[in-house]
Amino acid sequence: MRRIYVDVDTQYDFCAPGGALFVEGAPQAAAQCARIIGRAVDEGAAIVGSVDSHAHDAWEFSSNDRRGPNGEKPNFPPHCVKGTRGWLKLEETLTRRFVFVPVDASTPRVPEGTDAVYFEKEVYSLFANPNAARWLDVLCRGEPAEFVVFGVATDYCVRAAALDALSWAKASGGRVADSRVIVVRDAIAGVAKESTDRALAELRAAGVSLPNYDELFSR
Repeated sequence: MRRIYVDVDTQYDFCAPGGALFVEGAPQAAAQCARIIGRAVDEGAAIVGSVDSHAHDAWEFSSNDRRGPNGEKPNFPPHCVKGTRGWLKLEETLTRRFVFVPVDASTPRVPEGTDAVYFEKEVYSLFANPNAARWLDVLCRGEPAEFVVFGVATDYCVRAAALDALSWAKASGGRVADSRVIVVRDAIAGVAKESTDRALAELRAAGVSLPNYDELFSR
């Protein structure tokens, strides 16, 4: 079974002290994320991921009166505005050769030799970018995969990426439906304890396994 690594939102605004939406515990989780990425590169494994990517007037932000397509207004502070330092990925989580795919790209253009493909998105799941599912179709080639998910935040984008990977696999049918999802529990960090505990319970109930780094790589 092919292993596909999924790097969720390891960006400065979430992971660096002083970031606009800094997540407690993110620096420790990010160190483990960097280890995972280094290992994935050494294995020659596929790496995909997401980056939160907003315009300055995003409807999520408390700084304006805009609302989401269903009337949502989470009132987050401005964060991950494309082109700002907060939007950038932590340097230690980058590979040597990577590409970013905007939401409005017709098809993901991935040059030969690319190590990682990151999908821009405005909401929680990388699957909000339709190119993510298209690229996974290319990577899986009709075969099941093991998705190794890590990053921030556990109770928001990590949860969404893991559950949506399961849903995507089931919807793909055939052998792809036998794919499994792993969330590396010492390479994630949540915003709040209650919502993080609830997200982890939901992941376990959905069949997601939650090993730590050493347990995963000692198999």
